[in-house]
Amino acid sequence: MTNKLLHINNERNKMLRNNILFSGILKIIGLLTSLLIVPVTIGYLNNEVYGIWMTITSILYWIGTFDIGLGNGMRNYLTESISKNDFDTGRKYITTTFIFLSIIALIMFLLILVPISTLNFNKVFNTNNIGSQELRNALFVAIVFTLLNFVLRNIGFIFVALQKYALNDLLNVSSNVISLLIIFILTKTTTGNLIYVVFTYTATSTIIYTLAAIPIFKKYPKLRPRKKSFDKNIGKNIVGKGLGFFIIQISSCLIIFGAANLFITQFCGPTQVTVYNIAYKFFNLLIISYTIILSPMWNAYTDASIKGAWDWINTNFNRTLKFWGLSVICGLIMLCICPIFYHFWIGNKVNIPFTVSLSTFVYVCFFNLNNCVTYLINGLNKIRIQIITSLVFTALYVIVTFYITGRYKIEGIVLSMAGSYAAMSLIHLYQCKLLLHKRAKGIWNK
Repeated sequence: MTNKLLHINNERNKMLRNNILFSGILKIIGLLTSLLIVPVTIGYLNNEVYGIWMTITSILYWIGTFDIGLGNGMRNYLTESISKNDFDTGRKYITTTFIFLSIIALIMFLLILVPISTLNFNKVFNTNNIGSQELRNALFVAIVFTLLNFVLRNIGFIFVALQKYALNDLLNVSSNVISLLIIFILTKTTTGNLIYVVFTYTATSTIIYTLAAIPIFKKYPKLRPRKKSFDKNIGKNIVGKGLGFFIIQISSCLIIFGAANLFITQFCGPTQVTVYNIAYKFFNLLIISYTIILSPMWNAYTDASIKGAWDWINTNFNRTLKFWGLSVICGLIMLCICPIFYHFWIGNKVNIPFTVSLSTFVYVCFFNLNNCVTYLINGLNKIRIQIITSLVFTALYVIVTFYITGRYKIEGIVLSMAGSYAAMSLIHLYQCKLLLHKRAKGIWNK
């Protein structure tokens, strides 16, 4: 039994290393793409219109979270089914999730039609640089393709459940690279057009996910969705678990992270959204780099817990914490060189104050720490505490931002985000220690 467990752990470590290696290569390509696409897009549009586009992406991020957590719920249950070689149940989880998400996407589209037809978008985006009708059209195109991706992006979760995390990264990177190429072509053939940019970014993902469905279901026909595999009882399981993830998404992810651009737009103006996003995209390199190591861990933790490999879980969780410490050191180096980097990256197009860079660095560090600990919690399906902390600290973040930090402009808003993630990460870290030492009881074990 010991030899069998050792063999399984070795196979899991090998798979993890392969995922990290190939994901790392893809992330490097993604990093280069994300760096190049900013000056190209700003050059095609301008500072203010680019800030509007960043605000639209925040709205799209909001829409993407309204899957009531079904994608993550499917992800965990599908991983369990595949770990047990129960592909029939896996097919039921995939089919049921996709049908539920399609229904939700249709309902959301119908609900959005009224406000998108009546709102004055010049007031929403705090600008007179673009007509309200053009803003309305751009947002409509963005929402239509985002709702399609709302369903199709879960193709990536199937790769993740199969412990092929790098292939999920390949989908995202391919979409970004193609988008960059199209935007570059647009700069040579057309004048700045927000709708072209919106269409490029959103429609590209739709095409990539659609094409990805062909090989995955051809190789794993037992997972291919089919109407008769729809199961209401399985749907209840997915919704029950998914609602927990949804609450976490809607609070700590949607409001704390996703609303930052809107807060900055309202308190500081759309031009300052560009300032923040330049700093964020630079320090987001820390998030991307750390995610290379962290991302495969969620489903690996799930697989290991099902097979009783707690020593493996403990060892690898401690490793992720050490890598987090290393990421902080790298971040300090980035903070020292950021003025030079901005100069070579975007030239004199945008001025980024050092205080914005410093506050963004602090935020990113605590964001990474919280991800480190919640990946273990999510993988073990013990998310009750995380639901509570997300709700409490999100409420505090909104109150503090509106009544205190809004007056301190970008820095105050970003530091409010950092404080929220810092408090949550410490509580979640305590829960992780309880779970790993088998001392979690009551709410800490739910």
